[in-house]
Amino acid sequence: GQTYSCEPFTWQGQSYQGCERSGGDVDMYRGLALSENIIALRVAQDVGLDRVIDIAKRLGIDSKLDPVPGLVLGQSEVNLLELTGAYSTVANEGLHHSPHGIRRILDSSDCTDINDINTCRVIYAYDRENPTVPSVLSPAIAETMTTLLQGVIRRGTGQSAYIGLGEAGKTGTTNDYVDLWFVGYLPDSKLTTGIWLGNDDNSPTNGTSGNAAQLWRDYMSQIAR
Repeated sequence: GQTYSCEPFTWQGQSYQGCERSGGDVDMYRGLALSENIIALRVAQDVGLDRVIDIAKRLGIDSKLDPVPGLVLGQSEVNLLELTGAYSTVANEGLHHSPHGIRRILDSSDCTDINDINTCRVIYAYDRENPTVPSVLSPAIAETMTTLLQGVIRRGTGQSAYIGLGEAGKTGTTNDYVDLWFVGYLPDSKLTTGIWLGNDDNSPTNGTSGNAAQLWRDYMSQIAR
């Protein structure tokens, strides 16, 4: 398959250091598993930044994304809800459900049987308001992404998230470990959870993304029972 060089390179006048945990040429599977920034940059250069932004938007990222190399490394801010929603779309084989907190609203004063909540009049239902669910990724691409993200947990930076249920996910950190991320899902149940750890004043933490991965594992292990 396609491999990418671990050597440093310059893109749009900005110099980037080479692989931190690998050497020579590596494929996307290893590059993603070990969070090698230079591999992500080279993949994005091949694909094109405009196409990276397009797929991010299709996955539900609404925050402003700048078409610059730093985009690949997290230069543009996104929030936890939209990022988790994007992973959920991959988990759902490319079908995009907009993140929402309310599934249904019932009128408790209008029920056929006051003792049966299911007989109450439905004021709002997400499924009714969104009768069609858009497919923004082909199932084959979503499956490939799941395989790549499973590698992060099986033999990469997300090993602290290991449960043993085929889980897939990705770690993330910002400079000085200000933000610690892990977003992942259980493919069989399509359950997706995003974890962010950080300080309210945006000061550096004393942790790593492994802390977020471990919290994800502890939580999802309970949910999966």
